[in-house]
Amino acid sequence: MADTAASRPLPARIIAWALTLRLVRAFLLYSERRGPMLADSITYRTLFSVFAGVLLGFSVAALWLAGNPVAWQALIDGVNAAIPGLLGEDGLIDPADIQAPAGLTIAGILSLVGLLGAAIGAVGSLRTALRVIAGKVHDDVLFIWVILRNLMLALALGGALGVSAVVTAFATAGADAINGWLGLSSDHPLAQVGGRIVALVIVFALDAAVIAVLFRVLSGVTAPARTLWAGALLGAVGLTVLQQLSGLFVGGASSNPLLASFASLIALLLWLNLSAQVILISSAYIVTGVEEQQDRVRSKYGASTFMQRRVRRAEESVRIATEELKAARLDEKKERTDLAAQQRERAQREREKAGQNARPDA
Repeated sequence: MADTAASRPLPARIIAWALTLRLVRAFLLYSERRGPMLADSITYRTLFSVFAGVLLGFSVAALWLAGNPVAWQALIDGVNAAIPGLLGEDGLIDPADIQAPAGLTIAGILSLVGLLGAAIGAVGSLRTALRVIAGKVHDDVLFIWVILRNLMLALALGGALGVSAVVTAFATAGADAINGWLGLSSDHPLAQVGGRIVALVIVFALDAAVIAVLFRVLSGVTAPARTLWAGALLGAVGLTVLQQLSGLFVGGASSNPLLASFASLIALLLWLNLSAQVILISSAYIVTGVEEQQDRVRSKYGASTFMQRRVRRAEESVRIATEELKAARLDEKKERTDLAAQQRERAQREREKAGQNARPDA
């Protein structure tokens, strides 16, 4: 008798229904391609990049903002909005301890080199993770171009923090002006709620833009705008929630006597790791959406059990490996062709040189 949905047990019907949901399939894709392990790699590299970037960036910013405490505080607030608990008297880095550089020194040059290396490594780890999630193993871009692209993207992310601080400062000034027109003091509940909403909107927009740019540049997948922004907005929701709940990480770590001495560092590690997982899950959501657009029936209804999905993913792994093998063979063939052409040119030059030497002197 043919197997029908109605004849299946209730748990089987629930599993079949769940596998039609894009979010469920995205999380399964994230798990199947070792997303948590990839997030650990991103966390490790990003931690060094964050410290180097903040110390060097704030040292340089102190040259221009030393006489402008409002702008200096706006920069601190902008960084804390993106990476909660990093700056402040109770944070990992106290901005009061950061001094403006007296000039170009060897220590400053070494710090810059260390920052660039850490930033390139962090973006490189994220790039590898996104390509693994997307199933894009083969990379036909020269290594030097990959490094330069990672560097430019790291600089763009650092610039995004600065832009966030500037936008936050302008938004705060605008909100204060509106409160003044309405006759509301800064301590009024409506003024505080309005300022909080403005800050959340700015952070949410920045998070969504960052996820969209990261996926577009690093994953190797060209996703339609609707699919791309659906995943980016989903990831922005997760990142915004994490940023608002960051105090729980510090509280949980500081409440443990064994962790209290370095609670801020533990909290930052937890926050970075969870943020990396959110970015990878949202990227898996985009990849799942692209697969669904390419073949909606197979992607959404091709597997109604976990075993069927396992077969599907195994077939996908074979396809990826086959494409990698095909690309490697093409590269090898091109290499042999180029080498043969170089050998022919060298032999031709040697024959011409031998012919010139064999001519009798005039």
